[in-house]
This record gives sequence, structure tokens and C-alpha cells, in this order.
Amino acid sequence: MYRRWQKDAVDKYRTLESFNTFLSRLTPLTGPNVLRACDPADLYSVLSALHSKDRKPELQVNQNPGFYYFLADAVQPPGSEAAGVDMGVTVPTGGGEAPAVAAGPVRREAVIPVSSKCTLLTTDLLAQMFKLEAHPNVSHILLAIVDDDGSASLVRVFNYIQPPFEGPETLPPLDTEGGAVGGESDDD
Repeated sequence: MYRRWQKDAVDKYRTLESFNTFLSRLTPLTGPNVLRACDPADLYSVLSALHSKDRKPELQVNQNPGFYYFLADAVQPPGSEAAGVDMGVTVPTGGGEAPAVAAGPVRREAVIPVSSKCTLLTTDLLAQMFKLEAHPNVSHILLAIVDDDGSASLVRVFNYIQPPFEGPETLPPLDTEGGAVGGESDDD
């Protein structure tokens, strides 16, 4: 049994759908803009990891560009007030009713599986991953980077990408006229 199921998640393991059932739910991605960042085994590994952490993953399909992703409950530290801050994906409830929530609203996040073997991971590909049709104003995504052994590492990426500096000559000059390096001091 995998390590993720050995501690508190044994009961969740019994409710995880089988790989074959999961495969039968996948609709084929077609078209010229399909992002090939992972395979079905990587998708299932992310589903398994999110399910073991009780994040309630829901498989989603983005058509243009084409890729699969999950909506999952965000992790909130116990007793934090961050539960009311909307920093991720908002999920509309059907019928216009407010959802019944016991301890504050549940924030949902987009989790996009990416194979660690993916050689296409560039800033252009990351920019394409932010084009979620169902949630066009998403502030961040979670990349679930999946290794060959099925382990998944989550990395939060925000909706802006700064290109790397191309060397020290591209750094802005330090202005030392107003005081020491870094600007003026308020200690006068």
C-alpha cells in the first residue's frame, strides 16, 4: 500500500474509484490546441493524492486549450480567517442559492497535473494553463507535478510570470545619491 494511504487516509482509500472506472470517464481531447502535459496515469495519481487528503477533487475538462484539471478544496489552517478570502476559483452553486457552510466558505482551487517527464513546460505553456474556460479570472493554479512512481508534488503558481534576468547587466543600477544602498533612511 502506498505511503499516502498509511496514516489517516485508510478509510478514504476504500472510496477511491478504480483506475478503469476513472479511464472510462475521460472524454478524448481533440483539436490542434491539446496540451500534452500528462497521461491518464498521471491524472489518476493526482486524483488519488487529492482524494487521500480529503480535498474532494472533481475532474474538469478545458477544451481550448485542451487539458484535464481538477477542482479541489483549498487547504485552510485550522482556525484561520483565510477561509473567507477568495484567492482561488469560485464555484457557482446551482439555483442561485447560497451554499450551506458550517465553518465559512470553502475555497476551490484548480489543480493541473503535469508529468515530471514533460519537456514542454515553458512560460508559454504555463500561460496557456491559466486559460480556464469555466474560470477566466483565476488568480492562481496548483501544478501537480507527478513523478514516475506516482507521487505528486503541488506547486502554487500565480497568474503572472516574470521572465528571468539574462545576467547582471540587465539589473537596474543602484542609486546611491539619496543615501546608502537601497535608498534613503528614515532614521534621521
